[in-house]
Amino acid sequence: MLAEIDDSTIDDECSYDELELLLGVTFQDANLLRTALTHPSFANEHPEDPAGDNERLEFLGDSVLGMIVARTLYQRFPEISEGRLTEWRSQLVCGPTLSRVARALSLGDWLRLGRGEEQTGGRGREGNLERVYEAMVGSLYLDQGLDETRSFVLRTLESEFAVLEDGPDALNPKGALQELVQRLALEAAEGTDDPAAEMSRRPDYVLLAESGPDHAREFEVEVLINGESLGQGGGVSKQQAEKEAAAQALAVLRMRLDVIDRGEGQQIAEREGGAPGVPPTT
Repeated sequence: MLAEIDDSTIDDECSYDELELLLGVTFQDANLLRTALTHPSFANEHPEDPAGDNERLEFLGDSVLGMIVARTLYQRFPEISEGRLTEWRSQLVCGPTLSRVARALSLGDWLRLGRGEEQTGGRGREGNLERVYEAMVGSLYLDQGLDETRSFVLRTLESEFAVLEDGPDALNPKGALQELVQRLALEAAEGTDDPAAEMSRRPDYVLLAESGPDHAREFEVEVLINGESLGQGGGVSKQQAEKEAAAQALAVLRMRLDVIDRGEGQQIAEREGGAPGVPPTT
């Protein structure tokens, strides 16, 4: 990871060469890049600085990013329904996703921060990373137009788009797990008058551990269903840890359902003519 950038050199246009190499772009107007990197805390401490802060660029970048992601999803997944596309778009442009991408680009190392924000771990803070990525999109749009901005967004979010190829639940395993347990709860509640049957099947996320300094926290979470732990996950945010735990729980539940389905299929086949048995699971 890059060393933290010193304020005495951050205003030198040549100092952005390494960042532009990381981003794969070359700005025509270095002032736009400088503004995109300027946190409000820096602007407040340096009112004489002409760059201002990155909040307006963040506003613009948020809209441009949403449009690019929406168009890409529409074109790349022609068979997917509007509701699922909306869900995917929300997941692709949410804070945890954008902060993860910004961290991979080392944008936090280049932030212009006020002293207080610097001392409290602002370079690694999820909100700051999300906002600087959006501001970067906005600044690139103003500097080079939509086509170059689209190329940048698709290049930096490609791994996130690629996840969608793995299956419709890949981006939002928590939502998929919630839908599955609700369906199982409804099936379990059939034939009973117990109103608590469905409630008991809702996933319960429990924080197991939290460690690390404020700017680099690590979380460990487990997910319980009917009191049984079906998955554990870790990450730099509770949401990321919960998503990992949910993905594990989904895999466990689906494996169990597959075993049940195969067992029922075997019983039917044996009644109808003695099909080969299903190998036991371990």
